[in-house]
Amino acid sequence: MVGAGLGGLFSAVRLQRMGFEVHLFEKNPAPGGRMGRLESGGFVFDTGPTLLLMTDVYRELFGFTGRRLEDHLELVPLDGDYRIHFGDGESLTMRRSLPELLRELERIEPGVTPRFYRFLESAALKYRLGRSEFVERNFERARDFFTPRNLRLLLRTGALANYYRVVSRHFRTERLRQAFSLQTMYLGLSPFEAPAVYALLPYTELAEDGLWFPRGGMYSLVEAVVGLARELGVRIHLRTPVERILVAKGRAEGLRVGGEDLPFNAVLVNADLPYAHRELLGGAADGDFRLRPRDRLRYTASAYMLYLGLGTRAEGLLHHNFFLSARYRENFEDIFHRRVLPDDPSFYVAAPSRTDPGMAPEGGDSLLVLVPVPHLGGRVDWRREEAGFRERVYGLLEKRCGIGRGSVLYERVRTPEDWRAEYNLEQGAAFGLGHGILQVGYFRPPLASRSVRGLYFVGASTHPGTGVPLVGIGARLVAGRMRRDLMPGGRA
Repeated sequence: MVGAGLGGLFSAVRLQRMGFEVHLFEKNPAPGGRMGRLESGGFVFDTGPTLLLMTDVYRELFGFTGRRLEDHLELVPLDGDYRIHFGDGESLTMRRSLPELLRELERIEPGVTPRFYRFLESAALKYRLGRSEFVERNFERARDFFTPRNLRLLLRTGALANYYRVVSRHFRTERLRQAFSLQTMYLGLSPFEAPAVYALLPYTELAEDGLWFPRGGMYSLVEAVVGLARELGVRIHLRTPVERILVAKGRAEGLRVGGEDLPFNAVLVNADLPYAHRELLGGAADGDFRLRPRDRLRYTASAYMLYLGLGTRAEGLLHHNFFLSARYRENFEDIFHRRVLPDDPSFYVAAPSRTDPGMAPEGGDSLLVLVPVPHLGGRVDWRREEAGFRERVYGLLEKRCGIGRGSVLYERVRTPEDWRAEYNLEQGAAFGLGHGILQVGYFRPPLASRSVRGLYFVGASTHPGTGVPLVGIGARLVAGRMRRDLMPGGRA
């Protein structure tokens, strides 16, 4: 296996439990990929994902091995899930309790309750049918995807309609339209271009499973899965970059590591998919891209990150906080069309010590600040523009959060160039391949190579897509496919 990101770790657990002998190679000094941990002077930061949804995916993984997730990881439910600060100064707290949430929504848009229920009903349909019929199925052939039944389901759910237009049918104020569309940025997508199936995101927050936080930070999930993998016998080789995937006569036969060719019966790739095809395979599996050539793939946005250790506690913040631009639509146009740094960017602040005080020194705060920005295929020169953009973000933090520069004791910056350098992410796109209509389902790069036997993929840029729960589902799908292909009498 190439890459010990979450997709690699989830897959390794399943494959080892199925009876495979798994070797997992990772170029970085720690496993977890984009879900990392940063520590300094008592400040603890999750470096990547901070929102934990759809916990049934992780419970099922541990259950597959005969274990309970709760015995390895403490999950804390978040009551006030998050707060949204609109560009006009108004704010909205999204609550786990339905009566409390309805009071908040009615305060913003009187009379909205019946329309909100209709939105939830529509989103529930997209979640349940979308997940069972599309997300959790592996479309190996075109005829598996293009069936009369699937077409009827797509029409019934309206899954391919424009997300923002669908939200706008249910909510009359721009505030609530923004509040129920911003979730597409969890996937690095614009709500003005994303398909409506992603209404499943606010639905799962509000009505299905809610938001959770692992005690000790999101990296505690990585530690739990790594511990499980090693307990099962997975061999994890850190600081061991793979130089080449060996292909002969149309079959993956092993890896080149440290100048040595190592034979394996199959190869599962968790490295970023476009990078792996170009650098590790040298185009040997480009037949997988006959539906859309590799050089025409479209990517998600990237993320400009500030990890800030404060000497004082930032007042007025919940665990999760969204600060939306007064130019909400223009902000997305800057990122996805003009591909420039927004003048008035939306941004997100995670303050995990609200849930776990141990993540910051007493009296201090550990903050992750994420600003959506264009990927490296845009018009941004980060060497020239980063310092000015950083000052712009600090200005917004002071104006909208009351966080003064003088309270910052620790700072680390991550730009799209860092995402590319540290994780080989194509175009520095922090969320991987985009999820436009022609890059989902059968159109998305496959879990099992269609042109090289014994070669498989898992992660954000393959099916079913980006986001930690979807990567977990993809790991289950690819492990089932490998068992079917490689084990005598194996079943998916």
